Amino acid sequence: MDEAGLIAAARLGDEDAFAELYRQHVGYVRTVGRTILHTSDLDDLCQDTFLLAFTRLNSFEESCSFRSWITRIAMNQCFATLRRRRQGKNGDALLLHVDEEKAANDLFARCVFACEDVRLEGVPARLDLTRVLEVLTPGQRKVLTMAYLEDIPCLEIAEILGTTVCSVRSTLHHAKRRVRNKYENG
Repeated sequence: MDEAGLIAAARLGDEDAFAELYRQHVGYVRTVGRTILHTSDLDDLCQDTFLLAFTRLNSFEESCSFRSWITRIAMNQCFATLRRRRQGKNGDALLLHVDEEKAANDLFARCVFACEDVRLEGVPARLDLTRVLEVLTPGQRKVLTMAYLEDIPCLEIAEILGTTVCSVRSTLHHAKRRVRNKYENG
């Protein structure tokens, strides 16, 4: 059965048809996940991606390919995972248990309070980055984020987004020019 037939059958509740779609595309979803998340433990990502795809199969538009559609779902799942990781790291409290005898020592107190919070050092840079990204179109923001913040090569970005390497490079060029023009002209 061809892909369109599998999708039609899966929409009618045929679990075997959806299992075949899964089999055909799970390797690609793993590649997307590995590229964005930089991990090899991708079972949860694949399960969440295909579960979401199965529950939203009626929203699939046949004018695009199933691979493009499932890639978008996988990317959104990856970005949600990255957000959860970042929130977990930012929300962790660093508690320091201090012995009362040591706390009485003036030198110890100066050392403890002179330490810098490494997590807070990059806050102004992240705030500026957010403002910089606001001047871009959503497409430019996506490509720039993938290329520079997630370190994904242009070839892989093109594969993930279903476009050409030339298009990715052009988008990067225009995005950088747009940012430069915005901040050179004030």
